[in-house]
Parts: sequence; structure tokens; C-alpha cells
Amino acid sequence: MIDPLPLLVLAGVLLAGFLLWPLLGPRLAASERKRRRRSAGGGMLGVVDEVFRPQTHEAHLVWEAQQELPAPAPLPGDGPIGAGPVRIALPPSR
Repeated sequence: MIDPLPLLVLAGVLLAGFLLWPLLGPRLAASERKRRRRSAGGGMLGVVDEVFRPQTHEAHLVWEAQQELPAPAPLPGDGPIGAGPVRIALPPSR
């Protein structure tokens, strides 16, 4: 005999997905459209920039490369981050 608990859990997960899709679907679709719009516009104008304004095209390539670079990691001899006293100044409360 098949244990009904895994089937009930699977049915619950699927039901929750169907119930949450109307809430989350439009937001996910909008962010995907925005991402596609930015990349498509940059690609079409990139050809024009490359031919007529090479400095602008090169600057855009540098900017794209900088967006993908990770933050530099500390070197072994740098010491602890934030060595010394830390002061947090709060505005006076009314």
C-alpha cells in the first residue's frame, strides 16, 4: 500500500504554488521584461556607438566590466578590518 503522506505533501506544495502565482507572477515577469529591455537597447545602440562614437562604446565596455568585478578581498598582511575604536553618532532625539 502506498503511504499517503508524501502525496499529500506534494499536493500541498503544488496547491501553494498555484495560489501564490497570481501574487508573484506579475512581479517576476515585470523584472524579466525590464532586464530584457535594458540589454536589448544597449545591444542595438552599441553597434552605432562602436561605429560613430568609439570612445563612448569603449567607456560602456569598461563600465560593464566594472559591474561584473567582485569587491577586492583583503590581503593576508592587511590586519583586521575596522581595527580601532568604532564610533556611531546618532542624531539627537526629540
